[in-house]
Amino acid sequence: MKGSKAGAADAHQRIVAAAAEVFADRGFEGARIDEIAERAGVNKAMLYYHVGDKERLYSAVLVESIDRGLVLLRAATAAVASPSAKLQAVLDTLAEFGTSNPAFIPIIMREVSSGGPNLPDALFERLGSVFRVVADVLAEGVEQGVFRPTDPLLTHVTLVGALMYLRASHPIRQRVARSAGLPVADHTPIHLARHVGNLFLHGLEATPGPAVPRFPARKRRGGSR
Repeated sequence: MKGSKAGAADAHQRIVAAAAEVFADRGFEGARIDEIAERAGVNKAMLYYHVGDKERLYSAVLVESIDRGLVLLRAATAAVASPSAKLQAVLDTLAEFGTSNPAFIPIIMREVSSGGPNLPDALFERLGSVFRVVADVLAEGVEQGVFRPTDPLLTHVTLVGALMYLRASHPIRQRVARSAGLPVADHTPIHLARHVGNLFLHGLEATPGPAVPRFPARKRRGGSR
């Protein structure tokens, strides 16, 4: 009995992993059940039995990814004390999430660009839970006087959006750097998380951070008017 349950769980995981790859490559509309089944090494009947139709597959890919991320997110914020450390822990976890769930970002970026017509309701429930983690950290920071009040949803979307865009734009960033004659850095997820955290924490802290250097204005050609 245990063997059959383990086999079913393994088949489910292989199907969902294959579906994630196909959805990331082709989008919801372009994905085909035949290709997903072939990549998973199962026939279509087994795919439907273990997971379901294309809509259920899409939901499983997104919801199961978010569920794994939520466990890590809650553990990360519980492991540190200060609101600033918790916010950085959120960013670190979200940045690493893209590494362990590589299909998630391209799928979501495609949905964002099209208005999210295929996103299941269950995903929004999970996204709401992720938002609640961030909102609680922000509220704790305001209560302790280390963060200034800010719109929690806009802050959450800005934080997550910055990380997702930085991850997704990696090839473009490298080409821009080459064109500008800058060093081409292969930033790790944790580098990106710390970069975003540094920018946002100095903007959130009630006590202003280090002053931004001011550069002298360029002199106008031909003198002043």
